[in-house]
Amino acid sequence: MAGETDERKVVISILLVSTLLTILGIAGVLGGAYDLSLEPVSEDLRDEYPPDFEITEIEIQLVEARLSNPYRRPMAAANVVVSALVLIGSFMLSWRRKLAQWWIKQAVVAKLIWIAAYTATLVQHIKLTFPTAPLEKLGAGLPEVIAGVIAVGLLSALLHAAAAYRATRPDISRFIEAKARAQG
Repeated sequence: MAGETDERKVVISILLVSTLLTILGIAGVLGGAYDLSLEPVSEDLRDEYPPDFEITEIEIQLVEARLSNPYRRPMAAANVVVSALVLIGSFMLSWRRKLAQWWIKQAVVAKLIWIAAYTATLVQHIKLTFPTAPLEKLGAGLPEVIAGVIAVGLLSALLHAAAAYRATRPDISRFIEAKARAQG
């Protein structure tokens, strides 16, 4: 009975981690595809929003900085690739393949490298192009904007690292090996 409970916990862990990795992979693929499909930024970004939509000057400046980043398209293509690797790893874990843990480690390391590179390029572009006059009027400075960009990157990195840590634990490895031996 105790072994059955442990097996049930591992199965639930596999399903939850696989679901998280699937969500992260799909979000990355869709985000990268969306960035690839975006047209160059128009003169006045406010024209892109409905008239009754409220948007602050900082939000407009951040969107313009994100869209005018010269590394946006190459980073978007890389995001599609590394996020697809995470997605494949999540499927392999769901199917309890022996290579699932190795694949997830490699995919998450690639994604973490991408997160660091994307955050660095965006921060550098914001530093070079972000006007400081509107920020001073609103009480926010460039350091706060950059801290927000870094915080989003850090949150994404932590989610990926936590999922990879849980997916590569020894109990899951033993469970996958036992299932593989039982099947053939």
